[in-house]
Amino acid sequence: MEIILKKKIKVKKFKALIDIGVKEKRTDIVALLMIAKSHGDVLSEKIIFNEFIFRENRTIAKRILQRCQDLGVIDENLKITKDGINAREDGMIYRPYTGTYYVWATKDPLLPQRILNIEIVGEKINFKKEILGPRNPEGVTIEKNIESLPEWLKDTEKIKNIKLLDEKKRDIRIESIQEKIEPISVSEELKAQIKLKTHSKLIKFTELFEDERELSIFPDIRSVWEQLIGNRYEQWNWDDETLKVSLKELNEKEILSFIKKFEFDSPKIENFGSFNDFSLNLNIRPQSDAEAESWANKLLENQIKEYMFPNTFENYKEGINKKFKDYKIKFQDLDELSMRFIDKILEDEVPNELWFVQAPLDVFPIKNEGDD
Repeated sequence: MEIILKKKIKVKKFKALIDIGVKEKRTDIVALLMIAKSHGDVLSEKIIFNEFIFRENRTIAKRILQRCQDLGVIDENLKITKDGINAREDGMIYRPYTGTYYVWATKDPLLPQRILNIEIVGEKINFKKEILGPRNPEGVTIEKNIESLPEWLKDTEKIKNIKLLDEKKRDIRIESIQEKIEPISVSEELKAQIKLKTHSKLIKFTELFEDERELSIFPDIRSVWEQLIGNRYEQWNWDDETLKVSLKELNEKEILSFIKKFEFDSPKIENFGSFNDFSLNLNIRPQSDAEAESWANKLLENQIKEYMFPNTFENYKEGINKKFKDYKIKFQDLDELSMRFIDKILEDEVPNELWFVQAPLDVFPIKNEGDD
């Protein structure tokens, strides 16, 4: 089974002064972290003398240790931090940058990282100008459209790994965002499509940004399906992916095909909001033995498109019976079928189905036990 959910995500663009860390390869720092591993995950000037620079130079050793602290891979006691351990494992360090950036952000729960992309602004930073704006020829400051940083963006400073939706798929973290920001656009749209299968949860973004990734935070397909079909979930069978339905809610096409189309209007998933309308064609089955019997006999009646010799009749029953193998059903006999078709006679017009059933019996009558 596969469920596809779609929605449009509202995105805001603004300009802000940000301190960030961008994940990059740093073989020199990683080498130091590997050395520290054999010393209880601790560095010292002596270790750097003997195993890294191979000479006694305290100035260089102190500078190296300070750099490691600036990068967050060792603490004030020169012990390897959690970031340092991660860096040793993947060979990547968060390198700090400060600058004025264009930022695309959203508060949609599908993207708890909030920050979708950043792009450096190609201008020098002027703190006073950034806040107050430029001056006109008379020397009067032109006020810029400056706003306070919204509360939902302040949480990004706690998010350590933000995988951007840019072409390079950069991995960053936000160290700090200046309290004042300049809005660039009120709202842009990012299209999102979630594809759920038994063992996978993928989300694909299009239009504003192009990206595809695993969506670990989203509930699995069984949880989502239960929310989508509500009370019907008790009638759902995961083994053969069929839904038990009542015969009275089916039309003739659905009875013959064992497939029914279900519409889902603005479906809601807990903690993730509403999604676009969609429909699914589901395999269906009867709710009970009684309904299975009625269903099977309707199929049998529909099979009568030719003269119904006894062996043909038995072959039809056998084929239909396979579709209801989990049910106890009883088929009508030929006489009962004849009577049903007789009831359909209107204005002395005899339907072909009656002839198909009755004519062979006139030529090859079926002898029941006890007949002469």
